[in-house]
Amino acid sequence: MKNYLRENSTRYQKVGDRVVDVRAETKYGGTDDAYFSSRGFLEAVIPRLRFGREQPTVLELGTGVGPGALFLAAHGFRVHGIDLIPEAIAQARRNASARGVEATFEVMDVTRIPHAGPAYELIVDSYCLQGIALDADREAVFRAVKARLGPRGCYLVSAAMYEATRHHPDRQAVDRGTGRVLDGYDEDCLYDPDTDLYYWPYDGEVEIDGAITVGGARFFPFRRYRNGPRLRKEVESYGFEVLLQTGEWGENLVAVHRDSGIRL
Repeated sequence: MKNYLRENSTRYQKVGDRVVDVRAETKYGGTDDAYFSSRGFLEAVIPRLRFGREQPTVLELGTGVGPGALFLAAHGFRVHGIDLIPEAIAQARRNASARGVEATFEVMDVTRIPHAGPAYELIVDSYCLQGIALDADREAVFRAVKARLGPRGCYLVSAAMYEATRHHPDRQAVDRGTGRVLDGYDEDCLYDPDTDLYYWPYDGEVEIDGAITVGGARFFPFRRYRNGPRLRKEVESYGFEVLLQTGEWGENLVAVHRDSGIRL
């Protein structure tokens, strides 16, 4: 099982057929009207972007119950939101209908986006990327974005980041399978400073890709917590140019195709 499937299946079990107001319950919590974690970044950067037509197309990765999609639609975009969890997509459609907003939503794993298809003028990842922990899955996301982003398009990323205050290198443990030395992170989690993988303890009731055994306990790769320079380097390694990086930890990026000539 993929780490992100386990997490998000649990996250959205409570949605079911119940109407969820995005003002009170969104993918990341919050109580403000249409709150979502990257809203401030999008509000600041979208006015700086230039597109060749009215109602440019946008693909939102990990749309959840739709607050970001509704925000983007209100700013004149034709929105296509995708998410892995059917219950979340069903609720996103109800939320859009309740607000009279036109947007399309589709159940899709962000690591399985087809490379063939219409190009988007904007692709937005609002705190989806850090949950895509393993190398092959992250590569699949970046290559799909590269394939589906129009030649003059912009790729906006917001991601949860490495925080030194949560890292405890004095508290170490050894992965029994590989001999890797891992550091403590938070109360009872582990962190590999070489790969930026953050491991979460679990009871091992199902096999999760990349799971390890440390000190007789099972852990699975829950997050990829990079610092600002390493996140930028990773994004640029797939043929993008980062035009802007903002936030306390460098968590927000504006990227375009390398050599596109676009400037903010």
